Amino acid sequence: MERRKISFATGSRADYGIVRNYLKLLNEDSDIDLSILVTGALLSNEYGHQVELIYRDGFKVGAEIEIKIDPSSNAGVIHSMADALDKFGEYFMENRADLLIILGDRYEMLSVATAAAMNRIPILHLHGGEATFGNYDEFIRHSITKMSLFHITATEEYRRRVIQLGEEPERVFNLGALGAENCLGIDEEMVPDRVMGLKGTRYFVVLFHPETLTSASTMGQIMELLSAVDRYNNYKFVFLGANADTHADIIRNKVKGYVDSHDNCEYFENLPTSGYHFLVRNSLGLIGNSSSGLIEVPSLKAYTINIGHRQDGRVRGNSVMDVPCRSDAICEAIDKVVNKGNKDEIRNPYFRYHSAENYYLTTKMMLEMIEQGVGVNPKVFFDYQ
Repeated sequence: MERRKISFATGSRADYGIVRNYLKLLNEDSDIDLSILVTGALLSNEYGHQVELIYRDGFKVGAEIEIKIDPSSNAGVIHSMADALDKFGEYFMENRADLLIILGDRYEMLSVATAAAMNRIPILHLHGGEATFGNYDEFIRHSITKMSLFHITATEEYRRRVIQLGEEPERVFNLGALGAENCLGIDEEMVPDRVMGLKGTRYFVVLFHPETLTSASTMGQIMELLSAVDRYNNYKFVFLGANADTHADIIRNKVKGYVDSHDNCEYFENLPTSGYHFLVRNSLGLIGNSSSGLIEVPSLKAYTINIGHRQDGRVRGNSVMDVPCRSDAICEAIDKVVNKGNKDEIRNPYFRYHSAENYYLTTKMMLEMIEQGVGVNPKVFFDYQ
């Protein structure tokens, strides 16, 4: 029997880290020919050229598709999207997969999904149905949903929302979030020495991205955050690089300048997944507005100070403290986190046991459905009752 071809498209270390254990199970299946399609920040020197992580893990890289990355403006992001659409369109015309897996809502993934859909390649979309009202990821995510044949969501609420968007219920599966369980298996050999050396110190991790669907000033927001951090000399603050969204360069430049002039701060542009999880697990908590703070950090028994509106609409657990982007509010939350005691009460609504195995088995079932003819005819719109 001919091996079924599955491709996974990825443009960031975070996306790849989330699905790594799931991909390993697919890769170990002798009936599956898995390849990774790499693009975006993973191929950029400015963002650490993290594609080497994929090669190191032993996966077959089907293609390295470089695109121009210019987060300085929406015009720059649109040019990146156009570049990705053109190059992936050409790639999919010559290289057809039985199933393409796409995670989430990155703008370059909208181009990948469009190119695949135009070439009638079945798409499995992970993490659909979520809401992030403060970022253009919101409409990108739902657009990818409408181009996809199959869906795996992270909560039942998200599953219902995908069905509400007109997707057939029997092709939408709630299996929890891979990242919520993955982060428990930290490979300490992959933890950089600088990160390992922080264990035992009192520090916060800071990971902040732009809000791209609000009127908030990116410069104003990062200055409020740094103003809050500036009030504390008795803790360390470990900053991580912002993603490649519009105006992320403003955040990156201000943070790097701040870290260079403060002895109690460190900066990492990028970390291997285990390095990031180790860093957070041994911290006082995560400060910022990353989805990781809602999905992964609770599993690490750490608190999240979630700033602003970027993650508005997402399900969150009892360890997430929502605050406006004002230095006084951020400081108040920092003080509360420091004074919190029992972390055993932290619960993660995204957590499911054996999530990678369940994703793998469900993907195998999807391949069987494709073999039986699902996806041959155009999708119909399921009317949600």
